[in-house]
Amino acid sequence: MAQGHRVDEILQQIAHLEPEEQRQLLERLPAVLLCSAEELGWLQVAEPAFGFWDNPEDARYDQL
Repeated sequence: MAQGHRVDEILQQIAHLEPEEQRQLLERLPAVLLCSAEELGWLQVAEPAFGFWDNPEDARYDQL
C-alpha cells in the first residue's frame, strides 16, 4: 500500500470522529509527531503561505 494512501485513509477516519475525539487527537498529536504544541501551531500558521504551490502546473511534481 502506498504511503500517501495510508495517510489519506487516516485522514478519512479522523474526519469521521466526533468533535470531542478530534479535540483529544489534536491534544495528543504533538507527542506522536515528536514536536511541541508550539511547533505544531507554527506549522498551522505557516501552511497558507505555501498555497501557491497548489496549482495544475506544480501537480506533476507532487508524484516525485
